[in-house]
Amino acid sequence: MKVSKPLSGSVSGRPAGAPAPGGASAKGFADKLAKASESRKAGAATPTQPAAQAGKVSGVADIARDLKAGKITPQAAIDRVVERIVARQVGAKGPAAVREQLSAALRRTLEDDPMLAAKVRALDEV
Repeated sequence: MKVSKPLSGSVSGRPAGAPAPGGASAKGFADKLAKASESRKAGAATPTQPAAQAGKVSGVADIARDLKAGKITPQAAIDRVVERIVARQVGAKGPAAVREQLSAALRRTLEDDPMLAAKVRALDEV
């Protein structure tokens, strides 16, 4: 089958009725991107948590620092990470049974998941 002209009937290769590149729709899109970027920057500039809690939000950086410095063993680092996850998910006042179940599930996953188990073993080699 031989096609001698575009199906849309347009010679320029654009479908009939489509806006030209760089037209009003492109400007509107650029404006939306600029507004989104500005709002994201503004949101990042204002902290969502009080300054007193900023040190607590560091995740596990302090544990990694202690591990690298040799202050704690790899197993102690894993214990601290698990404890921190349980505390964040259940809370300090959460039921002891729920805390124990979550802790056991996390530890079981660290042992059973091949990728995580390999990462845990690698901690002992460092």
